[in-house]
Amino acid sequence: MPEQFIFTEPEEVTCMKVSIPVVLAEEEVQVLIDSTIHMPELTKKVDHIDARVDDLEVEPVFIHEHIAHWHVKIKKEWAHHFKEMGGLTSVVKKLIIEGTLHKQIYYVNQRDEVKHVQEEVPFTKMIELKEAQPILDEDNVFIQMHKPRLDISWELVRAGRLQQTGIIILRVKVVEYRQIFVQVCPSPELCPPGNFLEDPSFEHWAGNVPVFWGATNVTPTGIAHTGSLAADLGGIDATKVAALFQTTRRNIAGGRTYKLIFWARKNLAQAPLSAFSNFNLMAEVRFFNGQGIQIDGASQTWPHTSIPDNRYEQFSFNATAPAGAGIALVRFSFMPGTGNNSTVKIDDVTLECIGGI
Repeated sequence: MPEQFIFTEPEEVTCMKVSIPVVLAEEEVQVLIDSTIHMPELTKKVDHIDARVDDLEVEPVFIHEHIAHWHVKIKKEWAHHFKEMGGLTSVVKKLIIEGTLHKQIYYVNQRDEVKHVQEEVPFTKMIELKEAQPILDEDNVFIQMHKPRLDISWELVRAGRLQQTGIIILRVKVVEYRQIFVQVCPSPELCPPGNFLEDPSFEHWAGNVPVFWGATNVTPTGIAHTGSLAADLGGIDATKVAALFQTTRRNIAGGRTYKLIFWARKNLAQAPLSAFSNFNLMAEVRFFNGQGIQIDGASQTWPHTSIPDNRYEQFSFNATAPAGAGIALVRFSFMPGTGNNSTVKIDDVTLECIGGI
């Protein structure tokens, strides 16, 4: 499954309430720890010191102030969460950091033997956040910590006393779980059901233009496959090129395979002696990225001999959307040849997904 994908939402979306961690503050803290120990025996030198931090805990310190003092400082994306609050609200201003610096000190004694001695130094530090943060619920606040970094320096005094300075560098985040509504997207591995085109049966017209389609040299016709109307390509002038097209963003995603299905029949001139068909019908599915740049597509052309005159017949072909696709263009082109006086009718067009990523 991809980490992210473009999902063009349909007319209705499903929203779900979820709890998410929101970072309220982030601080880098330095804790300075000085200690001096007396070595268990006379020491020539200290070879090295291994150190780690044990039992590290960071606790937020809450105070309570009137919410009116904080409205101007609350980020606008969270303002509606605090809108219904009145009176006092909890504010986190400080953090208390506690832990133990554990050290293993390796030294060389007067007999040139390498030995070690252990030291544990507890520490506590209170820090103030750069900017105090109002919160919704104290029980939903926690501290997120990264692994601390350590640096130990030392000086051996008179072969028996070891002075040390330890620096602990710790990055902490103050986090609160908050509830929000999110839109639930379908899995990109599944094909959304349904027809992604508007008015696929051409029932809505404004003059010679179908309301949800673009059209040139097209008229409505009452000879329909289903419903009351269909589109007649070449209906204005059968000797000129005609086009019928629609773009859609609904459920178009790279990696999916789509099927274009439509019904067509030709319409010869009424006088039998003058009836003559000489045209090609091309159907296309072209894919575009979010910037409107065409990136791929598929097309198929049928000669007039493949299209019946006295009945509708179904035609179809498949097209796979490339990576980055977010828009699909469905287009029918009527291309007449010399002497043509026939039109072609289109009805019940379907663009559907038949294969996932």
